[in-house]
Amino acid sequence: MSMPEDAVATQDLVARYVYCVVLGEVGDWELRGLDERPVRGISAAGLTALVHDCPAAPYQGDDEERVKVWVLAHGDVVDAAWERTGTVLPMSFDRIVRPEAGVDADAQVARWLTAEADGFRAMLERLRGKVELGVQLLWEPRVIAEAVAASDAQVQALQAEMAGKSKGAAYFSQQKIERALRQALTARAEEDYRACFRQITALFPEVCVNELKKLPDRKMILNLSVLVPRERVSELGALLTGFQSEGVEVRFTGPWPPYSFVHASQAEAEPPADLADAE
Repeated sequence: MSMPEDAVATQDLVARYVYCVVLGEVGDWELRGLDERPVRGISAAGLTALVHDCPAAPYQGDDEERVKVWVLAHGDVVDAAWERTGTVLPMSFDRIVRPEAGVDADAQVARWLTAEADGFRAMLERLRGKVELGVQLLWEPRVIAEAVAASDAQVQALQAEMAGKSKGAAYFSQQKIERALRQALTARAEEDYRACFRQITALFPEVCVNELKKLPDRKMILNLSVLVPRERVSELGALLTGFQSEGVEVRFTGPWPPYSFVHASQAEAEPPADLADAE
């Protein structure tokens, strides 16, 4: 492990681990962060960064379970700040500010807040009263494949053509059917992706397109983070129920602080390239 154990001498805590930035000054919220270290605020330019004192070494290592505990603790501090203020700029895990050229870490954090003040305030205003929600569109592959095979004209024609052929000829016809079915499934995946994406962004235009995940029993077609005004969360939920059908599942998660939107720009509506292997 490159990070020292819990017992660290005070003189070694020269850097500052940053959780998030909020507007204004904050009192003592009595929060505990990674490894139960006390969290405090450093304020400058009308902003406050929530930090704890830490060694300069990064929070990294080979102990995956400990890293998971750190990540959860990071999220707990951000959540607490979000609940108290309503708007927060969450930092990514392991954002550490170190002393430099005779300037201690507190002063470095204050310099950073001052230098970025206009941009931070603009982002905080943009995110005010908004939450991040996750939307995933999932297929049950067998059910969707059967539905597509039963409705696609080319697949149907090839299946009819194969009937009555010899075993050798039927083998080649089956290969044609499988290719046609893969093409039809890819077309259906793109159609479902675009329909879902466009209906969501018509109401909530700020989205991030996330990488599709491989699942053991489902095929992920769409994976979005959506920025939604807090009072309209149920509106998105109602919209998503319309996408569910036999073999199609929608997962709707959150709300969370807007991690994905701190530096995000408007996403494009193009389906991810790995939709091409939908089957």
